[in-house]
Amino acid sequence: MQPNQMVYATQFNDRSLILTANESTPYLFGWTNVKDKATIIEIPAAKFIGLAIDFWQRGLADFGMFGPFAGNGGTWVITGPDTPTSEIPYIEGAKYIESKTNNVWFLVRASMPPEERDQAISQIKVYYNGEAPKPVSLIPADNKPGRNFQPRGMKYWEMLHAILQEEPVEERDRFFMYFLKEMGIEKDKPFAPTDRQKEIMADAVVVGEAMAKNFVFRERLPGVLRDDGWRLILGRVAGSEPGDAMEHTQRTNYYDRFDPRARYTYEACTTSERMSFPLPGFGMGYGGMFLDTEDRALAGDRSYLIKVPADPPVELFWAVTVYDVDTRGLITSDQQRAERGSAHEGVQTNPDGSTPIFVGPQAPKGWENNWIKSVPGRAWFPYFRFYGPTAPFFDQSWSLPQIEEVDFSTFGQ
Repeated sequence: MQPNQMVYATQFNDRSLILTANESTPYLFGWTNVKDKATIIEIPAAKFIGLAIDFWQRGLADFGMFGPFAGNGGTWVITGPDTPTSEIPYIEGAKYIESKTNNVWFLVRASMPPEERDQAISQIKVYYNGEAPKPVSLIPADNKPGRNFQPRGMKYWEMLHAILQEEPVEERDRFFMYFLKEMGIEKDKPFAPTDRQKEIMADAVVVGEAMAKNFVFRERLPGVLRDDGWRLILGRVAGSEPGDAMEHTQRTNYYDRFDPRARYTYEACTTSERMSFPLPGFGMGYGGMFLDTEDRALAGDRSYLIKVPADPPVELFWAVTVYDVDTRGLITSDQQRAERGSAHEGVQTNPDGSTPIFVGPQAPKGWENNWIKSVPGRAWFPYFRFYGPTAPFFDQSWSLPQIEEVDFSTFGQ
């Protein structure tokens, strides 16, 4: 892809295999390599929510409403470890971002009304230094699944080898590079493992993924559990010690967090400062839950209720999104729907203002618009999204109940 090309995802399948994507906003995904030239990104004044990350998923920038220009439009200049100084332009008022990797991934969520999107998107510009500013060229996703979770088997190691050829080796990674050398993966050398190495790597992929799954679905890391039992996916609970919460850098004074990084990057993708450290009305909050009230994994064969209390503390929107445990992408059924929330038409509320969200293989009568269809034999987990979280999110005066197995036949009578 060229810097000015962005994939435009507007339909269910477009994002169904993107790690923990949402359904409330269309996405624009872009990619650039800044080894030879800086990349310039211009975001217009509009209701965009975006970010950029480096190749190792370290947050580089927040674009749009939750960025340094607070949605008023702005310019970013992105450079990398190898970008020649002569290829870095001076642009007055621009925000300069220095990536530690040559490859940079960026995305923009369009949160404005549908009738305003085309005009706003046409004003986004992405281009290399020395080129004339030009609007992004959209690549329609055409409702085709685009996967970004890791391959399994030998394809995982082949992908890792290819990635390492494009990036500098950081000081923190030198011990890891030694371990990989013993597996037949080296910088500037072809990948040609022996039969013995292939056998070890085949086992390592299975064991490594099992460890990552355990980190995610049996969370024991400190600093992330809210009083209501939901886990913060990023950042840490206000007032807690830093613990091992996943943040946009993973760096502390004396070490870099490893287990939380393995957990988060298996479960999800992208980080940024305003995702990890939202401010009141300025950023994003994410809660996750992986067990029901009986401490059982959430199963596609059972029927569950997530009763969202009245007045969720958000300025933009809230949503419950359901993901498949195996892919960490949107749960996929013939319903072609994995999310319900304030941005979705037809969602009903109770007289007390609460909103019941139902997840199960069959719909509750009369509540079909509040229902997400699960798939028997497939485990799932939800995220609760707070876009523009307000004070009750931070002080926890607003809380979510646990996820309860219920008999849907008792509803709608």
